[in-house]
Formats: sequence, C-alpha cells, structure tokens
Amino acid sequence: MLSDTERRILSRLSEFGEDIEGSWDVPRSLSLPGLADSLGLVRSSLHKPLAKLESDGYVFTRSAHVIAGGSRKRTVVHITLDGRQQINELSTEFDSAIGKKYGTIPNLTTLFGRDEDKAKLLELVNNGENIFLSGLPGIGKTSLARNIVTSVLNQGWTVRWATCYSNTDVSEISKQWNGGIAPRDSSALASYLGKNKNLLIIDEIQEIHPRHINKIRDLLENLKSTKASILVIVRSPNPFSLIENYSDFRLSGISTKDGRSLLPEELNDKKAIEIVRSLGGHPLALHLWSPESKLPEEVVAVQQFVESTIIEKLTKDGMSTLDELSLSPTPLEIDEIIESNGTIELDEFAILRWTNEKYEPHHLIRNVRRSLWSEHEAKKLHQIAAINWSERDGERALWLEAYHRIKSENFDKAWIIDKISSVSKNNTATAALLIEDALKINKNIDLQFKAVDLAFERAEYDVADNHLSQMPISPQKKLLTARLCRIRGDNESAIDLENHALLELLPSERVRFQVSMLVRKYDDRLPGKLSKLLANEILTSINDISFKNLSDRDRYTAELSLNLLKHSIALKINDLSIASQSRSELELILGDDEETLLLLDLRAKLAISNTPKLLDSSLQSIRSFIEECSNPLKKIGMIHAALEVTRGDHPNWLEKSHEEFFNTPLRDDLAAYRRIRAQCWYWRGVLNPNQKLSYWQEAIHRFRAAECVGAANELLEELTKSI
Repeated sequence: MLSDTERRILSRLSEFGEDIEGSWDVPRSLSLPGLADSLGLVRSSLHKPLAKLESDGYVFTRSAHVIAGGSRKRTVVHITLDGRQQINELSTEFDSAIGKKYGTIPNLTTLFGRDEDKAKLLELVNNGENIFLSGLPGIGKTSLARNIVTSVLNQGWTVRWATCYSNTDVSEISKQWNGGIAPRDSSALASYLGKNKNLLIIDEIQEIHPRHINKIRDLLENLKSTKASILVIVRSPNPFSLIENYSDFRLSGISTKDGRSLLPEELNDKKAIEIVRSLGGHPLALHLWSPESKLPEEVVAVQQFVESTIIEKLTKDGMSTLDELSLSPTPLEIDEIIESNGTIELDEFAILRWTNEKYEPHHLIRNVRRSLWSEHEAKKLHQIAAINWSERDGERALWLEAYHRIKSENFDKAWIIDKISSVSKNNTATAALLIEDALKINKNIDLQFKAVDLAFERAEYDVADNHLSQMPISPQKKLLTARLCRIRGDNESAIDLENHALLELLPSERVRFQVSMLVRKYDDRLPGKLSKLLANEILTSINDISFKNLSDRDRYTAELSLNLLKHSIALKINDLSIASQSRSELELILGDDEETLLLLDLRAKLAISNTPKLLDSSLQSIRSFIEECSNPLKKIGMIHAALEVTRGDHPNWLEKSHEEFFNTPLRDDLAAYRRIRAQCWYWRGVLNPNQKLSYWQEAIHRFRAAECVGAANELLEELTKSI
C-alpha cells in the first residue's frame, strides 16, 4: 500500500514522458529540490518515501544535468513502467484546463492547510470581486493564487498573470497580460480586458519602484469598475492604502495539523508540533527547516530564524551566490551569475525561486540578507557587480551595470546619462528608474534635463513639471515648459515662452527647434486631408527659417528635414509644382539613397492615382516596396499612406501588412516613432471596429505622449460621436 506522499511523488513523476529518461538535460522538477517544491514538501521529507519507492521498483535515480542548473550533475528521479502502472498514469490537473491563459503563470504546487482559504478566494473571484491578497513574505500568497487559477481555467475563464519587479510599469503589466505591443493607457486596458470571466492577476506588486506606483494605482482604479475580477498579490505592508471597491484577503500561517503534513512522516508528532508552533505555521519557514536546524523560541520572529538557522549555516560559496542574487534587481540566469558555485547548495536548502529558468532567492530570505549588510558593504558589493556587468555585452548588461554603479554611488555623470539614453531606446521604464536613483545621489542639472526628457517620452507630465520646478531659468527650461503648456492646452503661454527662448539659443539649436516644431505641427492631426490654412502656415514658416551661421552639417540636416516636409505638404494639397521642386532638392541632398527617393516617387504616384486603374498600379508598386523595405519608419509610413487612400475598401494584403508590422518594436525615445505608433493604434481601431473603443483610447494616449494634442482631441471627439 502506497503512503500519501508516495502516491503524490509517483503522480508528479508520471507527468514526464519516458523519452526524458536518457536525456542529457532534464527539467528541474525531476531533481530532489524541484520535486519537493512542486509537492509542497520539506526537502528532507522525501528521503524515506523515495527510498521505499526505489526499493519497490517504482522509481530509479541517476545523475544528470538540470536545465539552466549549471554544469554540475545532480541526482534526478524517474518513474519506472511499474510505477506508471501503479499510479494508473494520472494526468496533471493543469492539462484539463479549457480556458485561455496569458503571461508566465508559476508552476502548480501542492497546498497544505489552505482548503478553506482556497474556497473563499475562489468564491470572491467567481463573484467578480476585486481583491488584495496580502500577507507576510513566504506565507504562500502566490501558491494559493496559482491553485485557484487551475479551478478558474477549468471553468472556461481567461487568466492573465503579470509578475512585478522594480522596473515594472503599466506598459510591462499590459505586455504580460496581452503579449506583443499592448495598450499602456489604463483606460484602454480597462476597455480591452475588463470583460466577464476574465481574471487579471498582478503578483509582487510591492516590488514596483515608487516612480511607477502612482500609474499602477491609476490602473487599479480604472479596472475596478469593469466586469473582470482583479487579484493583486501584495506583501504586507500594502504600498497602497486600500482602494475603494477592493477587499483585503489576508493570509496567515497554517494550522498545527496542516503544518505537520509538511514535515517528514517519520518525525515524532510531539517534535513536529513543536516545530510548527515555533515557526508560527509559516509555510516557507517550515520548508526551510531541516533536522539540523536550531529551533527558535516561539516568540522569535521568522526573520530571525532565517538569519540564525538558514543564512549562517551556508558555506562561503553559498553565501557569495546568495549575496549576488540578493543584490540583483531581477532574477539571473545561471550563466549570468559570477559566483555560481553556491547555486546547488542554495537550491538544496530551498532558498531559491525559479522563474523562466532564472534564479532569485525567496524574497523573505533576500530581504533578511540585505538587512544584514552595512551601508559600506552594500556599496562595495554593488561596485563589484558593476565591474562584472561592464565586461558583458547587450542591453540587459548595460542596464545592470548602470543600476549597480548608481547603487554604489560611484559613477560619472556623463557616463550615466549616455547609458540611460541607450537603455531608454528599448525600455523607458527602466531608464526612468535609473535617472531617479541617480538624482537622489547627484542633483546635477544635466541629469535633471534627462529626467524631464524621459518624463515627456513616457507622457508623465506631473513628473516633468516637478523636475522643471527645481531647475534654474534657462532657454532649455523655457522650451520644455512651453511643451508642457501646449500639452495642457495653454498655447498662448507656450508661444510666449518659445519666442523668448529662441532669442537666447545658438543658431544650430534655434534651427533644430524650429524644424522639430514644424514637423510636429504637420503631424498633429488625424490621417486625412491637410487644410490649406495649415499648409500655408507651415510653408511660410519654412521660408522664414534662417540658415545664417550654421555649419555645413547642421545646414544639410535642416534642409533635408524641411524638403521632406515640403514634399509631404505639397502632395497633400495637390501642389505638384512644390512637390517637384522639393523632389529635385532632395535628389541633390540624398545622392544615391535610392530607397528614400523611391518612397517619394511612390507617394507622388499615389497622390495622382485618380482612376481605379492608376490606383491599382500604384498599390502593386507599394506592395512590392513594403515587402522589400527594411526601414520600419518608411515601411509603416507607406502602409499608412495606402490605408488613407483606400479608406473604406482596404485590400486584404494591406490590412495583413499593417497587422504584421504592428508588433514591430519602435523606439520610444524618438518623437517620430512615438507619433507613428499613435497612428498605428488609430488605424487599428479603423480596421477592427469591434475593438475601436480600446484601440482609439490607446491612440489618444499615444498622441498626447507624442505631443500631438490636436490629433488627440480630434480623435476623442470622433470616438465620442461613435459611441
């Protein structure tokens, strides 16, 4: 007769096929620590049942490499044919799910002592409630949420799971919930996801940096009135005061009886009860317990138990690895860990959490370890980490080097600005945290300007305003304040500030600003015809720009931008004379840039396609250009031009081209790309009428982020009329 633990071991092992029995690499779940994690058992409680199963011929062990577990072999366990027959090839609970799931949902683990909590939480979710699931670190919040996910999926619900780190913002949560290029406006997200039988989960929300926490609050506020159920998993104390229409579901330790089930079966009941009571029924602390552990007095906090009986017994290698992982703002892959020799030791002691083949300590242990460093020790560790990451290539290495240099309080201002600029090309959320942390150490004016630029890129205007209020008067501050005034609808103040600033700028700065403002003015509208009044206003302003005292390079850049702008305007108002003139100028400037010249010619051809035959010919040429073009800005620009001309009767290939391009990443640090992305969301709403509300809400948000307030207001008016 199999014991309960033996049955559960066989059931778990039977989930893996026979083909893995001879594999060089095997999943961590087949190693002893992984098996203990998934079964929710203390590592030492596996010894006796595994030995019994092996002697009965139901399992066998061997040495193998664990995937993402380093180069050293580890003991892994496989079920035999007799074992499979004995357990009757039980299927996993997760396989029966019929609902859809998004995001990285943690592995399912067995829960002890949470039947009542699970039933109550599941009832709240089924009733469409919004919940903060709170409790101490390691108390089992994520495990409980993961267990109700299985039940919810089996009911046909859609589950979307997002896990937070310090650099998580609304955009990142949206990406985890949706995949691809997702809405980042809270209203758009609420419209898109706030549907019946949807469970939206945010885990580890307390990890989010204060820079992003207010936007997360806005997201929760927007979601609370939707039909979806919201489950926010948060470590106590909650960084939010309780939000209206959210209930608090607090998780405490498990009962003495249930805690006994986590410990080895051969352990004396009296001793087991003493252990459970001493640790307050804290599940993680019970998992960390081993026969060698020194039991604390009942009144001693779990944190002190972790320090005295877990951390202090680590070897030098184990401590070095723990320090490196505790120092990092994000989980690390095995190849990223410099001091990786202690990884197996930490895993054997149940100290590690695995996420997507990356390591991090359980947060309870990480927080205890961090609290033991002096300020000097922490800075020294960060300095060592920065040096290690400086020897690696890639965007992630750049972020982590900059992070550790700032935390070490030993960085060069010019260096950090350059690195933050590089990081912001692909991740403005991370760049924003770096600049905020750098400013806490060095309140430098150049760092402040960079912080304002990032705030504008992210449409965080209150943040930009706060930084501007702390800066001395200068032409640059006036121009930035003018941008803020225009975004907030105060055009008169914006124009006044710009006029004063222009008088104080160097010639190259003045022309660069004038060109950028004219391009923005042209783009600040919805796709369609350009009014004669606006066209003449821009053309007049172009002619008024003085190139006096400009270098050849600055003059070349300005003339290129202005002639491209003139060509676009000319085609919009059907002035072929100006179009031809600017085309000739551009041919002289661009030289052998055949792709750009072809794009100009195709735009001109499209503009004069006034018969079905001409239009069909133009579209075939445009289709070839789109398929061959490698420049994302040119490609999507041509797609949008074709959509505009074929409005109401879009060819299938054109709609498909737009959908395929949509998930192409575009840099948030460039205004032109931000405006194009806003237009993408606009056209998405046109092409998908059923999702128009959420797509156009996102487009409005993106237009404002690109400082196209006119386009945003115009679209808002259109959206209001269509509802």
